[in-house]
Amino acid sequence: MKLFCNLSVVLAAVILTGFLRRPFDDRLAEDMQERNLLPPPIALDTREELGQTALAIALGGLRPLVAAMTNIQAHGHWEEQDWHELEQSYKTIVALQPRIRYYWDAGSWHLYSNAYADYADRPGLSEGRRKRKQQEFFEKGIAFLERGVEQNPRDWRLCHLLGNALSANWRPQNLERAVECFERGHAESGAAQLQRNHVYCLSRIPERKTEAWEACRRMWDKEGNRRYNTPQTIFFALQSWAGETTYSMEEILGSRMAAAQKLPDYWFRQVEGFPMDGVAETINQLCEEFEVPSHLDPLTFPPGKTFDHDPYTRKPYPLHPVTGEPRTKTWRSIWMNRPRDTYRTYLRSVQAKR
Repeated sequence: MKLFCNLSVVLAAVILTGFLRRPFDDRLAEDMQERNLLPPPIALDTREELGQTALAIALGGLRPLVAAMTNIQAHGHWEEQDWHELEQSYKTIVALQPRIRYYWDAGSWHLYSNAYADYADRPGLSEGRRKRKQQEFFEKGIAFLERGVEQNPRDWRLCHLLGNALSANWRPQNLERAVECFERGHAESGAAQLQRNHVYCLSRIPERKTEAWEACRRMWDKEGNRRYNTPQTIFFALQSWAGETTYSMEEILGSRMAAAQKLPDYWFRQVEGFPMDGVAETINQLCEEFEVPSHLDPLTFPPGKTFDHDPYTRKPYPLHPVTGEPRTKTWRSIWMNRPRDTYRTYLRSVQAKR
């Protein structure tokens, strides 16, 4: 009887201590999760997906191992272009390892980029179904990456990835949302790259040109940003738009010869929506100054003009290997592929003679 009483007292003491420690342990666990020292608990739906064996391993402290194994399975789904299974695999992976940026990056990229591109070329689909599937997986990939941003608010690189995904000109765009992502990432990190991306994206929204010019001047105030071609050419165009002459063309672009090389490349980026104020006029002036032959003039055609034949040889382009439709090329892709190199070689020869 005495032994039973002693055991009862000990058991009651243990239970009471557990109740008293519970609030402290909960606060400690929350604090460790905020500091990324402890992963969040596995959700019920994830437990069902894992199965008994994998769940036992995960609960045993080997969540990174299960996530890595599932990632290998996801790679197989990518090779088979089974995008639905791949999506489910990455949902499980990030539930196990929500703090690992690579998994959010890889999972979202497969959905908004690889699946999007796959359905663009997949045979046997009507045009309407093709577009619906592309839009479906693009939205899934963006939503997946947005979850990563929300679950890792201090990881500015995820903001950077999301901004890039939303601002690429060869996929659906949401420039307003991309601007927010770059701005948020820069506020969190102070990274100069995020500041530049913020300006690039903002300058492509015509209604926010005044705001873009203000942001561009702040970017220009940091010497490190001035050594890149894109900040230089955007600053040149926005300063022309603003009607200001604070900096000369030589101060912005390096020299007149450097301007003759940089501005044509920027001119062809108008298909991305960048401001082009004063660019065509300056290219014309420089081509006249350096006596550029007419067949090398980058302004011969608008960048978006399409050709079903080579404008130099007059030979038609081959048919598309998948659709069988006539293949076309824009003047931008034609000039950047071949005449650009000849144009630059010519400018170097002019420079060597001076």
